[in-house]
Amino acid sequence: MEPYNISTAGGRISGVGVGGFLLGGGIAFASVDKGFGANSVINYEVVLSNDTIVNANEEENEDLFRAMKLPSTNYGIVTRFDMRTYQSSEIWAAVNIYPFTPTLASEIYAQSEKWGHKNTRKANMVSIGMMRNKGMSAALTVQVNENGIAQDLLTLIVPIMHLETVGSAYRVVREVVDTAITATTRTRWHTITTKIDTEYFIDIFEKCEDIMKRHDNRENILWSIAVQHFQKSFINATKESPIFNALGLDIHIRMEWETPDDDAALEEAAYELGTLAEAEARKRGILNDFIYLNYADGKQRVYERSITPDDMNKRIEVKKAYDPAGMFDILWRGGYKLPVGSYNKIRADEENSAHDEL
Repeated sequence: MEPYNISTAGGRISGVGVGGFLLGGGIAFASVDKGFGANSVINYEVVLSNDTIVNANEEENEDLFRAMKLPSTNYGIVTRFDMRTYQSSEIWAAVNIYPFTPTLASEIYAQSEKWGHKNTRKANMVSIGMMRNKGMSAALTVQVNENGIAQDLLTLIVPIMHLETVGSAYRVVREVVDTAITATTRTRWHTITTKIDTEYFIDIFEKCEDIMKRHDNRENILWSIAVQHFQKSFINATKESPIFNALGLDIHIRMEWETPDDDAALEEAAYELGTLAEAEARKRGILNDFIYLNYADGKQRVYERSITPDDMNKRIEVKKAYDPAGMFDILWRGGYKLPVGSYNKIRADEENSAHDEL
């Protein structure tokens, strides 16, 4: 699309796969104005469990189309996405890394808090991360402007690394974001959603530092706590989505390492950090139940917490219509599944109703 100066709501790192990104919602650079990436999908080509191939859009299989906005692995295998595009000749992006200090953290969080509450900056996206690697802590900021206009940085403190460019979304991802944010071979994530609260962010990072210091001697380990705003323009653009329950911002706890021998200890540590962050947010009254599927840990109950009871019932009805035997539950182990108990309860209620009629 780059030669035609158009783009669509896609991933912000080149290693992100289109399928998983869109089937879990998808946060894009353009999400500040266009909502989740799934909002831009106008048609899904889906292979169903009865080996038929159908299209799901606003005119054909409309119920499946709505469910496919947050389907994970419940309804079918998507073999094609048709998406809206938009004009996008150039965007601006800057990535900065700073040595971590409480003063720096307070400044950039406070600046992002002001920014997150405004509805006028529909072209700007900001992400913040606090990380620890080899016994040293650092702060990372990512700023993007969809109109290609350079923005003031979140702090006047001189960074230890600064990358900045203006160009196509493809160029920005390759030259700026990928250069600063690299993945290792092993990782574990956990996510929660909270209201914006600068004091909470700093407190949680410092508490997590205390927990993770016991792992400082492990080789090639990096852990981080990233903050992604769901600002007003983002939320308004997502009104028609079943995942509109996202309010405030998403906190993404990420653990990365290379050695298989560290799997058990670091998977446990990632879960410990996640449960600590959630418990503290609940205690302070700033926790939102929404769990962003694409950043979730396998133990988190995504559907039960992220959609309304009414939407849950609709999703289960769609499941019954398009996968009545539950083949994707049996044969497709990955992803996040609709709660089996709710599904079975509806089937039991129907059977009891049929018996009553007899």
